[in-house]
Amino acid sequence: MIYELRDHPDDLPIPCDTLDEARRRARHRAERFGIPVLIYEMDPFRGERFIEEIN
Repeated sequence: MIYELRDHPDDLPIPCDTLDEARRRARHRAERFGIPVLIYEMDPFRGERFIEEIN
């Protein structure tokens, strides 16, 4: 499973290997830029699924 970070649903994704890595990077990015970061799960069979928003 691959996870992606985005600042907006239409932004270019930042890929992450695990959900823990995605959450850690999202928290850092949200603190650094002061914006919410979206986490998506990318599944080759089910497609894209929104996981959570980190503020």
